[in-house]
Amino acid sequence: MRASDIERLVFSPFHTSKILHHFLSGAKSVNSKCIKTELVYLVLPFIYNNQIQSKLKTRNANSKFNAFIVNPDFDIFISSLNQRINDYRKTTNTAIIILANEIDLDINEFLIPRTKIHYREEKDIYLKPIYKSAYNLGVILGKEQYLSVFKKLRITEI
Repeated sequence: MRASDIERLVFSPFHTSKILHHFLSGAKSVNSKCIKTELVYLVLPFIYNNQIQSKLKTRNANSKFNAFIVNPDFDIFISSLNQRINDYRKTTNTAIIILANEIDLDINEFLIPRTKIHYREEKDIYLKPIYKSAYNLGVILGKEQYLSVFKKLRITEI
C-alpha cells in the first residue's frame, strides 16, 4: 500500500465525519447548545496528533480544559496549532458536508446534531480510541466558553 492510499483512508470524508459526529455528541452531552461552529476546526488537529489523542482517550466527563492543556507537551502542540487548523480546514469542511447529509445537523452559530452517537457502540478496536478521544474533546470543549478556548490556545486562524 502506498502512502497516498493510506492518506486517502485516514482522511476519508466518511471517517472524518464520524469523528466530528462523536465530537459533537460529546459536546451536546454537557451543553444543550452543543458547540460554537468555529470550534469544530480544532477537532482534526487534536485527533490526528498521537500524543494529544492518547491524552484525550484517558479523559472522562469530569475533565476540565485547563487541566488538559497545562503540560509541557501541550505547549509544543499549541505552537503549531494555527498551521494545523489551516491544513485541516478543507478536510473539516468536507466532513461537515458529509455529516450534514448523513444526519440532521443544524448548522448556524452553533453546530447541533439531532442524532447522538457514542463511542461505546463502536466494535472496531482501532476506531474506538479515536472516537473516544473525539467524544472526550467534545465534552471538554463543551464546558468552556469559546472565547476562552481561543485565548488559551492562542488561535488566530479561525
